[in-house]
Amino acid sequence: MIKDDKIDKELQEAGVKFLPFVGDEYWNGISFDKDGNLVLGTEENPGKKVLVLGESHYCDEDLSDEELSSFTRDVLDSYLNSEERCSWKRTFLKFERALSNVDTNIDSKSIWNHLMFYNYLQCALHGSRMAGEKYYEEAKEPFFAILEKYKPDYIIVWGRRLFAKLPNEKGEYMSCNDMNLWTYNIEGKMIKVLPIYHPSVGFSWDYWHKVIVVFIK
Repeated sequence: MIKDDKIDKELQEAGVKFLPFVGDEYWNGISFDKDGNLVLGTEENPGKKVLVLGESHYCDEDLSDEELSSFTRDVLDSYLNSEERCSWKRTFLKFERALSNVDTNIDSKSIWNHLMFYNYLQCALHGSRMAGEKYYEEAKEPFFAILEKYKPDYIIVWGRRLFAKLPNEKGEYMSCNDMNLWTYNIEGKMIKVLPIYHPSVGFSWDYWHKVIVVFIK
């Protein structure tokens, strides 16, 4: 995982409370070959930089600012390095299967090492509480700060509800590969955004693999 103290500080000053997980090979990205097989980028043959965007973290207790800042990274670390069985881990597993089209977690670390993960809402939710509209509004500037610092080529959004609440400034709809997509223009860079069903429930990873291949090709 990439941890840049200077960037982390700048993001926190911009309002980011949950710092993103950034894989060591994020800048080398991913791509797909002509048969739709996932290709992990290298320095010699880089792919596209992908931000995986979740919606929120649920916490049962109040956390300090320091604990909040590392929470997303701790979640990914637990998923990738702990053998403890937890139901929430299937969300990450099903999504990575949508990328690899393989019914196994043997390459989990390699795949996530080439991705960035960030949760849009910057407030910790408790129990089944839903976030109010003001929290989505407050998350705009931190979100744009993430885009400016890490310059992803593509964003894959977990859930259509979140997609509908993303900022509609600095962007527009466009047609790409027969798909009607939202695109952000951040400092002259076009970033394409794809909403998918949330991987937690009712998620057909083989179907979404085909969609993602078309999106990123």
